[in-house]
Amino acid sequence: MDTFGGIDIGGTGIKYGVVDAQGATVWEENTPTLAHEGLRAVLDRIKGVVQDILRRSPEIKALGVGVPGIVDPTTKRVQAPPNLPGWDDVDLLGELRTVCTLPIDIENDANAAALAEALMGAGVNEPNFLYATLGTGIGGGVILNGRLVRGPHGDAGEIGHIIMDAWAREGARDPRIFRTGVLEDYVGIQGVLSMARDQGEVVRSVRDITNDHVLREAGRIIGIGMCSALAVLGLRVLVVGGGVSQAPFILDTIRTTMALRAIPTIAHNLKVIPAQFGSHAGLVGAGAVGRACVVS
Repeated sequence: MDTFGGIDIGGTGIKYGVVDAQGATVWEENTPTLAHEGLRAVLDRIKGVVQDILRRSPEIKALGVGVPGIVDPTTKRVQAPPNLPGWDDVDLLGELRTVCTLPIDIENDANAAALAEALMGAGVNEPNFLYATLGTGIGGGVILNGRLVRGPHGDAGEIGHIIMDAWAREGARDPRIFRTGVLEDYVGIQGVLSMARDQGEVVRSVRDITNDHVLREAGRIIGIGMCSALAVLGLRVLVVGGGVSQAPFILDTIRTTMALRAIPTIAHNLKVIPAQFGSHAGLVGAGAVGRACVVS
């Protein structure tokens, strides 16, 4: 079976390895990003990861890379990842081609995970769906007619920026004005932890939360945001991944909320499906980007 290299670049760690055409992980490895060392150091570290993959698995057919931030669909330049200082407009693909002659491509990490679910995971039998990843941030990927929709500028599917509160004071919670009242601010991991702490819980991760009300409220807020996203896109299927989605009550509350709050044409035909790849979504998504280089 054909295999594909994958690299999932995060603000704190780089996951990399090889996956097969069904999305099974052949092997995987982790290394720190060390983003504080600056752009050049991180680029060199990623190039070293590429070389390690090629050395350990020379049989791979292609290589895919998932990155935070927006990837311009024409130039493939990475634009302003939120957790990689100095990456304002970076030719990552050009850098990687200096050490890799195989087919190689890069993609926004949420888009990459959506592609994995479409090609090999929970969305195989669903040609049209919205993928939502609920984690440190909230990201999305749009699949229409079996294809990933990036938008003309590469920023389609940025569902974490749905504005949930039109009356929120600009800059009160985040000095970046465009972040005022957005979904990600309320129910990204830090938002959910803040809700729990406001209820008196001492928590360091979502797994520590024992208050059912907090988890159900997080699911309700996410569900309302997803109602807006599906209404804009005209979709009836939501595939949900990311760490927050693994918490108790989240998926059930998303379903219940959307059944009540989505427009009837969506609510009556709604499917909310758990993503298949879980904690491996980043690596498998990157592998799917590689697969897409050579499989039409």
